[in-house]
Amino acid sequence: MRRRICQLAIALLAFTFLSVQALGAEKAGWVEPMKTVHAKFNGEAGYVAQLGDSITYSMAFWTPIGWDEPDQYVIDDDGLPKRPTQSRWRDTLKGFRDKGPKYGNYSGWRVGNVLKVIDDVLEQKRPEMAIIMLGTNDISGGKVPERYRPGLEQIVEKCLAAHCIPILNTIPPRRGRQEAVQAANEIIRAVAKQHKVPLVDYYTACLRLQPGNAWDGTIISADGVHPSGGKTNVYTDENLKTCGYALRNWVNFLAVREVYFRVVALSD
Repeated sequence: MRRRICQLAIALLAFTFLSVQALGAEKAGWVEPMKTVHAKFNGEAGYVAQLGDSITYSMAFWTPIGWDEPDQYVIDDDGLPKRPTQSRWRDTLKGFRDKGPKYGNYSGWRVGNVLKVIDDVLEQKRPEMAIIMLGTNDISGGKVPERYRPGLEQIVEKCLAAHCIPILNTIPPRRGRQEAVQAANEIIRAVAKQHKVPLVDYYTACLRLQPGNAWDGTIISADGVHPSGGKTNVYTDENLKTCGYALRNWVNFLAVREVYFRVVALSD
């Protein structure tokens, strides 16, 4: 019995870490700047754009958040409500199933691909927030291209100019490309800090649950590149260790929830 209690305590601590650290250590730095950005927002309330490559284009990402109520997995330790007062998350947020080039995501895409469509996405969809993950394809050659950081900064700046709150995601570990992945993630973290925007450190979440190379074949699928599938809307600690898409959905839900209550709901 004592051993079982200890195991549950360890699991709870790991789960709590993901609950309170979804936006990383720079959380306090983005709140006031994003309030300023959002103050002039007049777009589609609750619409969350999805900008990225196949890891975003997949229906396994973000779409499951609209299936049910993820707030049932939230641990009350951050001082924020679990859900909006008057409605459910799936009624408050929009764009769960918006996949394809006209929405800013597609297989094989790099920073340059999103730059070609982002103006149209921002004009036509008028998102309140945008989840951004780019880099996995950019570093396919084993290094970060020179145009990667300027392009990523441009995407962030275009979102900010449209009064859309960008939520940057670090890219997940990739078999045989870890040095380049880490270099890209340093850039992503630096851009988030420089522009004072929310950051979801998906990479760190992957390695915290599956240290060393244990992520390969668990959180990352057999191809060594894409998050693994399965129960993509179950956010227990046990499932987050083996379903990479559940983990990405969870940490981004926590980020959107925090942006909503710390910024969006205050101006509604």
